[in-house]
This record gives sequence, structure tokens and C-alpha cells, in this order.
Amino acid sequence: MNDGAILRYDSRKTDAPIFVIGTGRSGTTLLRLMLSAHPRIYIAHEASFYVWQSNHRSASIAQFFDYYFQTYSFRWLRIDPARVLARLADPARATPGEAFAAVLREKAAAYDRPRFGDKTPAHAGHLRQLFADFPDARVVHIVRDPRDTVVSLSRMPWASGSLYADAVTCEIERRQVEPFRDRILSIRLEDLLATPRETMGRVLDYVGEEWDDAVLDHAQRAPDSDDMPPFPWLESAAKERRAPVPRWLSLPPAQIRMIEQINRQTMRDFGYEPAKLAKEPSRWSVLWASLREVPEALRCLRVYLRLARMMRDASSFDAAESVDLFRQVNPGSWAHYPGFEMPVPPRLPPSDEASGVRLVRGQRAA
Repeated sequence: MNDGAILRYDSRKTDAPIFVIGTGRSGTTLLRLMLSAHPRIYIAHEASFYVWQSNHRSASIAQFFDYYFQTYSFRWLRIDPARVLARLADPARATPGEAFAAVLREKAAAYDRPRFGDKTPAHAGHLRQLFADFPDARVVHIVRDPRDTVVSLSRMPWASGSLYADAVTCEIERRQVEPFRDRILSIRLEDLLATPRETMGRVLDYVGEEWDDAVLDHAQRAPDSDDMPPFPWLESAAKERRAPVPRWLSLPPAQIRMIEQINRQTMRDFGYEPAKLAKEPSRWSVLWASLREVPEALRCLRVYLRLARMMRDASSFDAAESVDLFRQVNPGSWAHYPGFEMPVPPRLPPSDEASGVRLVRGQRAA
């Protein structure tokens, strides 16, 4: 595990952007809120800039802006597109990095914070572009015991109900991050919970900020998270820090070994010991535990591919069909959230013309 001793960056005050990555359900939201409690830092909630860019593949940044401003991710940020564009000398010719920075700077400015950043777990798959756009970026990678992560993922509406698929997701994320390990700081969720002062001290040292006790009191000191959707699976992170219940202990032995085998490198790198089982499952039972979950994994993948294709058209964002399709990603997960209905993201503010910036589909004019 990277302990901060071999990082390329010196510990000094800097204005470099800060990015938080990690597999979903690994503690990214908690880390984001703790960093945002610092009086100089604001980390946006899942702007997902590169995720949408890779899905839309616009011919120009102007076309991408027209698309991106209508996405769920941008609308939950609750900022005015016109103010974002006003931060760019020429919005039609801005680079992706300049465009992304304008979004994050505008959000951070709302809280008078000089340091800006973003927490998007899926940006682990876009680190090459992120570092190309922000060569001095500070990227903090948070890791959680894969067994806990996988079980938690299987209960999420936006993840697969297949433990096998979720274990593979964790392994894919590890492989995406691996080439950049010398440029990022990796921490464990378990350490953040058990020794928050020491762990956050390392994080602040890495990003180049002085210590502030506010980071240990994020529930009271972090700004109101008005860019965080009101999803029940995010609520616990906004409250006091607490160790999650290790639900994986109730799994059958074959499923425990399946997860451990798929994520053996993560467990080895970050010091997670294999479970001590009363009876060791056979290799065939572990293989069968994987095979019997493949159909559900493939079904979920097909739904996601349909969603990705649908989301290339911005008009689908508010369509009932897209909501219905999303509910098919992990149908069994909704039993954990009885009565919950997906909230409608905020509408764009009607101030584009008043701000002197005209939003035109397919082009940008100022």
C-alpha cells in the first residue's frame, strides 16, 4: 500500500485540484465530506465529467457542454451554466480540462473555497485523461475490504445484484488505478474510521494543506451538501463517522472465498487477511458459486448497455423509460429502500440569456 513516502509531490501549499476515487461503497462520500469540512477545500459530488464525455463522444467541447449541462450529474450540482461558461475565455474552444475546471471552480466559489475538486468513483477509469488535463492533480484513492464492498454493492440500485459481478468490478477498478499508483495517495476506509486524525493528516499533507480540526467534524463543519442527491444510500456518510456492519460474515463460505480469490491482489496489497472459516469449501463449490451468478451479471450488463445508449441522447434524461430501465439494473435492491422514489434532478436555472450566454444545441455562442 502506498504510504505517501514515494509520492512525486512534495508536501507544500498548492492550488492543485483534488480528486477522490475508489470503488463505489468504499468510503468516497465520507472522504469527500471530510475534505470539504476544511476551510480551504470544496470537493464536488460526482460531477462525472469524464464519464459523460466518454459516453457522448461529442464532436466539439461546445456540443459536449450542451449535452453535459443536461445530465443528472451537472443538474445536481445546482450551478448556473452561464456562470460556468463565463469562466472560460472562449467556451467553444476550451479544452476538456479547462471546461471541467470551470465547473469545479464555480461550485467551490459558491462556498468561497480556493481549492476545488471532485469525487467521482468511476473516474478511476479515466486517470490517464485526468492527469493529462491536470498534471499536478492530487488524487486520493480510498479502499475498503473487498468483501464488505462487494456485499454493499449488491444492495445498491445502481450496481449488480451478482456478488461475482461486483467482485469483478472491484478488481477492474484496481487494475485501472495500478498504473498510476506512484502519483496518487491510497488510504483504507478502515484506517479513516479507526485513526481519523492520523489518516486525514496524511491526506492533507499529500494535497498540500495545513491541518484543521474541522475535518474531524464533517457532520457539523462541511458545507450543506446541496449538490448531493437525496439518496438513502448516501445519508449515512453525511452523519457521524461509524464503522459499517460487516455483512460479508454471513455469506456462505464458497461466496467468501470467491470474492477473496477475485480480489486477492487488493487484499494482499492493503493487508486484508483471508477469512478463517470453520470448514474450507472445495474448489468446485467456489467455482459453482461464481458460475451460478454469471446469468445475473450478464443481465445487468445488458441493462447498463441499453442505459448507456439511451443516455447519449439528452432528451432521455427525464424520460419515464430511462427511470424504468434504471430500476431494472438491480431489481432486488429496491426492497432495502421501501417507499423510496427516484428524485427529479433540479432544472437548469433560467438565467442563460440574462447572463449574456446563449445555449444552443450543437453550438455555443457568447
